[in-house]
This record gives sequence, structure tokens and C-alpha cells, in this order.
Amino acid sequence: MKAFRPSITNNQELLLFAEVDGVCPNCPSVLMYDKNGRKNKNYEIAHIYPLNPKPEELIILKNVVKLNSDPNHLDNLICLCIKCHNKYDNPRTLEEYNELVNKKQELIRKFKEKSIWIDTTLEQEIDEIIIFLSNEEFQFDQDILEYNPKAIDEKINSTITEPTKRKIHRNVQDYFKQVKNKFIQLDMSQPGTTETISTQIKSHYLKLKKQDSSRTQKEMFDGMVDWLFKITHEKSKDSSEIIISFFIQNCEIFE
Repeated sequence: MKAFRPSITNNQELLLFAEVDGVCPNCPSVLMYDKNGRKNKNYEIAHIYPLNPKPEELIILKNVVKLNSDPNHLDNLICLCIKCHNKYDNPRTLEEYNELVNKKQELIRKFKEKSIWIDTTLEQEIDEIIIFLSNEEFQFDQDILEYNPKAIDEKINSTITEPTKRKIHRNVQDYFKQVKNKFIQLDMSQPGTTETISTQIKSHYLKLKKQDSSRTQKEMFDGMVDWLFKITHEKSKDSSEIIISFFIQNCEIFE
């Protein structure tokens, strides 16, 4: 007997569409297109693990990770463009299944991250740091290496990628002194600013860690940057990456 596929509500469909940011996770196709002044769908809601697996699929997918025991659960559904959905289903392969499971797990993780954004506040003085980093013309001298790179290396483990590690090192080397001096200036006009913001940064880091202790350091770094970027309404993530790098060196992130 075939399993029943219930109708997806508008809210559920909106959630799945927003989860992939309106772009097919398997190709660059935008999931909506304009025609005759109207928006039209270029996507379908796909089951990651099939709703009614064929005999050969039961063999191929034997003992695989399932994102939910209920195949109609949102955790097992994802927006794919029509072309990719057809390719994914015909024929289904173990490799493509595992790839889509990994992508969905990442989407679920990012959604959970966003769910705690509203619970973490940040002093408005952080905006002054953002503006300072965006507008100031810095002079980078050869002797600006006033930090111990070993301190960062001791905190960073193998779960962080080499390009991200180099980015953190460069951000600290180029901007640590400037950001620290800017915080000192803010403390002179608003005493306690540095301590308050440091505590708030640390608090959000610990919330992310508590929510999912299996997150890699790369995922933690990206999550902290995404959060700071969003709540400060930045136009570029550069300043957020510099500030999060500052707090790694300053010991609020990565003990």
C-alpha cells in the first residue's frame, strides 16, 4: 500500500522556499521566474528519502541516514528546481541522496542558528566599530605584527578550513590594534562598553555551542559572522569578519 502524501500548507511551502533562499540547492537556478507580469514557480517540493521507494531504491538506500522517520516531515522535504528534481528521482543514486541529506542538514542547522538571533542583544556602540572599519583609511605598517599568532593557532583546530584560518590571522594582524583602540575611545565616553559587548559576543557564542555542540569551528565562525552581519544591517560581511576575528584573539570565542 502506497504512503499518502498530504497537501503542503502555504506556510510550510514558504518555509521550504525561504530555507534555500529561493535558489535550487543543486544548481544556480532561481526558483521563480517572471512571465506576462506574473511570478511563476520553477520548483517542486522533493522528498529526500522517497515517499514510496521502489524495490531497487530500498536496496540502494538500505541503512542510510534518514532525516526523519516520517517521509512527509519538513526535515525530509526540500525545494528543487523542476529539472533537478527529475534528475534526482530518475534514477535515484546513493551518492546524490547523501549529498542532498548533507545539504538539508546544513539548511536545518542554519535555521536553528537564526532562531536564537532574536534572543541575543548587542550594544548599539558596535555600529560605531562597523562604521569605523568601513570608512577609515588604515595605514598598514610592516611592524604592525604586535600579536602572537600562536595564540590563535592554539585555539583553532582541524575543523576550520585553511582559508578561514588565514583570514582570521590577517584580520587580527591588520585590525586588532585599531579595533582595540576604538573600544578604548568608546569606553572613555561610555564606560563599560568593551566589557558589555565582549559579554554579549561570548553569550551568543555559548548559545550556538549549547544549541549544537557538534558544530565545527568553521561553522561557529560563519554563524557568528552571519549573526553580527544581520543584526548590524551591514552591506558587506568584511567588518563582521574582522570583529569576530578580534574576539577570537581576545578570547571570547574559541576557548
